Amino acid sequence: MHIRAGLLPILSVLLGVSAFAQSTSGDVSVTADYLPNRAHTGELRGRVFAETLVDPTPKLLFTLSGFAEGLLARRGPRRTRVEDAIVRVQDATVEFKGDRFALLAGFGRVVWGRLDEIQPTDVVNPLDVSRFFFEGRSQARLPVGLVRARAFFSEKAAFEAVYVPVFRRGRFDQLDEETSPFSLATGFSTFPGDVACLAIGCPTVLPTSVERREPSASFGNAQGGARFNATTGRVDWSVSAYRGFESFGLGRFPPILPTASVAVVEIVNPRFTMIGGDFETVRGQWGVRGEVAAIVDDNFQSPRVAIVEGRSFDAGVGVDRRAGSNRLSGTVLLHRESYDSPIENGKGPETGRTDLSLILSGDRSFARERYQTRMFGVLNPSEGSAFLRGTSAAKLRDNLALEASGGWFIGDGRDTIGRFADSDFAYLRVKYFF
Repeated sequence: MHIRAGLLPILSVLLGVSAFAQSTSGDVSVTADYLPNRAHTGELRGRVFAETLVDPTPKLLFTLSGFAEGLLARRGPRRTRVEDAIVRVQDATVEFKGDRFALLAGFGRVVWGRLDEIQPTDVVNPLDVSRFFFEGRSQARLPVGLVRARAFFSEKAAFEAVYVPVFRRGRFDQLDEETSPFSLATGFSTFPGDVACLAIGCPTVLPTSVERREPSASFGNAQGGARFNATTGRVDWSVSAYRGFESFGLGRFPPILPTASVAVVEIVNPRFTMIGGDFETVRGQWGVRGEVAAIVDDNFQSPRVAIVEGRSFDAGVGVDRRAGSNRLSGTVLLHRESYDSPIENGKGPETGRTDLSLILSGDRSFARERYQTRMFGVLNPSEGSAFLRGTSAAKLRDNLALEASGGWFIGDGRDTIGRFADSDFAYLRVKYFF
């Protein structure tokens, strides 16, 4: 799809409602990034984003935003030339706001949880992995079709219900995902010979092919959950529950027939159920936040290309402090998972594992917010893995900014961060705001 052809419908709608728009904004950016440990991958990304908010009445709000993005890159061991372009709707929602009730419907995003960047209860929207590492969680959330209803019992208590009728999977990259340096899906293309072999002819190894089996659009495959928010004294807290599908697929081998010429690997998205809670309060100049999530029917990938059922538990507590133009935040996050059957980890079978992660972030502004620096880091001592991202931005003019960022991965553990070992990156971006 050509960017111009795809962007015209979005811009025409935005301009068509401009007479009623309360605000219209957007930006144009060009980003050059480089990943030295991924076969010296080099990319050039161009992006146009526009958003309009329309409020024809005090109780009715329309939100419409979209973007067009293009890619020119050299990727893979052979540094293959890659070109891709997409046009996407970012948000397209209508919201009615009453005194005691609010209803939102359309294509949008719902934020659950209170911790910094890594939020265990934030499960409604899938993520774009490349944007998570480049820019953070707020930019990485992918919108889904949804209906959200909220009831306000008082100024200190509210109930929220979310219904997601159609599944949307997470992405490693929205631009040519198969060749992306952040993609883990290519790990299903080759397997140990003792896995994909004929039952009566081992060690004859079969070639493998990968097929996605995503949940179809049906009433039985809907997702949804609820969240109750309240304030007690000086503490804001909530409890939540959600029933959905794993946003990133897991691989498994279906039974292989003796006459088969190809071993098919199915990428499926199993169901999960999350029960969670969070809180936030202020003590002097310190903010204190906590979050806990229990996945009571979780699913895990076995190295033998099988899906193992089990449970997982995440609990974290964080503090942050803002002093003038400085902000610092620190979080300790405990992750525990257990399996219904042992998983081979290379050193022997195990029935579970526990990780303790340290998450640090900070930002500072200089020269009346003309210059900004941001740091974000995750450390998992038990796996010996870590991720550190640093970003610096400068306003060249009121509507023109220059941004530079770098990300460094340490270790190759089994946790989420460790799976992206050797994905170090650096990028330079120019952004024009309108």
